[in-house]
Amino acid sequence: MEKIRTLGKKIGQTIRYRFWLMTCWIKDHKKAFAAGVAMFVIVLAAVFWFFLRTYHNYEVVDSTERTSDTSANYYFREDGIVCYSKDGVSFTSKDGDVIWNQAFGMASPKMSACGDYIAVGDIGANSVYIFNGSGLAGRMDLEKPIQDIRVSRQGVIAVILADGDANQMNLYSRQGDMLASVKSSISTTGYPLTLALSEDGTRLVVSYVVFNSGKISSRLIFYNFSNEETSSEPAGSFDFEELFPRLEFVSDETVLACGTTDFHTYRFKDTVSEKYSQTFASEAKSIFITDKHIGIITKNTEEAEEGQEVDKYVVEAYRFSGGRAARFSFNFDYKSVSASNSEIIFYNDQECEVYTYWGYKKFQYAFEHNIESILPATKSGEYILLDAQSMQTIRLK
Repeated sequence: MEKIRTLGKKIGQTIRYRFWLMTCWIKDHKKAFAAGVAMFVIVLAAVFWFFLRTYHNYEVVDSTERTSDTSANYYFREDGIVCYSKDGVSFTSKDGDVIWNQAFGMASPKMSACGDYIAVGDIGANSVYIFNGSGLAGRMDLEKPIQDIRVSRQGVIAVILADGDANQMNLYSRQGDMLASVKSSISTTGYPLTLALSEDGTRLVVSYVVFNSGKISSRLIFYNFSNEETSSEPAGSFDFEELFPRLEFVSDETVLACGTTDFHTYRFKDTVSEKYSQTFASEAKSIFITDKHIGIITKNTEEAEEGQEVDKYVVEAYRFSGGRAARFSFNFDYKSVSASNSEIIFYNDQECEVYTYWGYKKFQYAFEHNIESILPATKSGEYILLDAQSMQTIRLK
């Protein structure tokens, strides 16, 4: 004990001595110390201003005239832009050069993308086109109408096919060869609402609507086709009272099932297990999904204190592995939302507001013309602005 007391005494003396030296130095160098403190405050204020400022203007970095149908949809890849509509699909490089173009006639085209592959199917009809960065990689005319479609990183296609009182979930190679098939009876299994396909094309998840004694519920069924011995039986099944109209493989082994009042994530490899679930405070008005987060926008149910007002909406973002990544409220009357892993973009016909996940308003602007959508670009501080005449890349200033 005596050694410990001696050591503690020495440490205390050393600390007091160092503090005395520092005070002496400050007395002898008052101007230098004051200048250092002032510089630190200026740098700190500049950092806060840079990260927390709200931009109110922008400059156009690039602009492309929209010659296609204004109802066309766009998918932005790292190497260019895919544009698809009822009349066809095209791929344009970042430099504005058309790499390939495919004309077709579809009443209700739906696109799915994964890695280098893109699939476009005609919902309610039979045709499917498969593309990669080089152009057309395959085409199929299926025997029954398509209800939903997904593509894997290898170009494997998963489709739901309507078949009267039963439905089929089929997997095809991009050459059109059937790889696997699952049939479900509407009366026993349910009506397939949507599906998700793993990146390697071996695992499938289907969300079913179940009708039972006048009540509507849902069922998630997981299928594993990587093992021929077990592929005939579901790898897992979960029943719920609400519907799940959105399914995503958010990673190779993580499945997100999203409803209007809650969401669930599952680990799906050889077997299935629930990882995380979250119930919303109220019914979701909008939902966005990024590589890392799922975000839910709900009406604000908090009661205002006397003489004060509360914002109309609340944003909550969650990590797929569990835990909340953001929560803040805002008062902007938006129509649509898009997001990246760092920002959330709200917009209506003529106005836009951009927030960070901290809840700071990064951008606010009222455009002089109607806009269709604003999407995050690959570079920080840049966005894709679509209107009836053009597609612009804009940068905040």
